[in-house]
Amino acid sequence: MTTRFVCSANSYKEGGRCLAGIEIDKNNQPIFKYGYPKWIRPICNTPHGEIPTNLVSHIKILDIIEIEITSYPNIADYQSENVFFDTNSINIHGRFNIENLGELCENRIVIFGNKSKSVSEEDIYKLTYSLLLIRTNKFEVEVKTYDDNPEYPKYRLVFSYKGNNYNFPITDPDFLYNYKKYPNFIENFNEIFLCLSLGVNYMDRYWKLVAGIIPINKSEIINPNKIFDDIPF
Repeated sequence: MTTRFVCSANSYKEGGRCLAGIEIDKNNQPIFKYGYPKWIRPICNTPHGEIPTNLVSHIKILDIIEIEITSYPNIADYQSENVFFDTNSINIHGRFNIENLGELCENRIVIFGNKSKSVSEEDIYKLTYSLLLIRTNKFEVEVKTYDDNPEYPKYRLVFSYKGNNYNFPITDPDFLYNYKKYPNFIENFNEIFLCLSLGVNYMDRYWKLVAGIIPINKSEIINPNKIFDDIPF
């Protein structure tokens, strides 16, 4: 089945990349399901579902991607967005207008069911989704170094959402490249969109990640009223 989506993340994942986005129709209009944008995460039959980097490294956030879906894994899983696809079918069909991105933001009270950095094995079964698009105007990058590996610092995004503070690892390659080269470049932005992802099990927890960061220039107008309220199921 031919499917189009707006790329919201092309992030680092063990062994390759994690591609994710919001489905759109042939007229490039977003598709909604139960009042929320319909997400998709193409995966491969690899150890962690990762896509080989050489297949998707050229894809940028907001690219309009078309793929052929071949089958579906366990859709009852919290990563219900996952689909298997023909790796030879990847095509780019232009760019999605950032001015229309605001209408795809969700308005959930907390991120993936709680206010912490991860979800427990006991609670993961309560979730039926693992991707989320939000926006925030309170954010900063936190750089941490560790004694056992000081040459490879870790980058985290500290941000505020719905009055709560969060601190998640950044896995967006383009953002990390720009930040490492020009640490002050984020000062040019007063707001950002975040594609948040819930990863696979690691040390008996499911960790929350900042998979995609889309900065908003002050000159770019995004309708703040085009967001969707929580649905109680």
